[in-house]
Amino acid sequence: MDAWPPYEEYSLTKLKLASVADILERELETMTKEWLKRVNLIPELTDIPLSDLDRTAHLAKLYSDLISRLRLAEDVESPISVAAAAHGQIRHGQGYSASMLVEESRMFQVATFSTLHLHQNELHQSQVLSDVTVIADEVDAQLVETVRSLMAAANRAAPRSEQPAP
Repeated sequence: MDAWPPYEEYSLTKLKLASVADILERELETMTKEWLKRVNLIPELTDIPLSDLDRTAHLAKLYSDLISRLRLAEDVESPISVAAAAHGQIRHGQGYSASMLVEESRMFQVATFSTLHLHQNELHQSQVLSDVTVIADEVDAQLVETVRSLMAAANRAAPRSEQPAP
């Protein structure tokens, strides 16, 4: 009787583990498509006629900020996102409200977490919870900056009589 081949030949292929930041960077196009699919199901958002490119133009920059933050130490405070501020100004010009920005941000998180769920077997499990915390904090910080920017643009555009008193 022939001897069994060495155990290594039967072992499962070792998965190369990746960081959350690496997966988000690699799956940017997938997340953008997922985000757009979900946003297109929200009538309040689709009532504003935009091309897919105009609707998604901000995502790459917001994801870049998120990925950069994930690569820093988790206790680092989020710097102000220039991309989020620009997004608020652009959306104001497109007729968005603050609640519409909240919906977009919600879909940003859903698309992000859905992607991570699909790739959970590739993740360093010991790091996932702290990375999810960073993601939630960064997305919320981006949302705050986007809404601030939208509101500032709205205040600049409003006639003096409609502007709130300082």
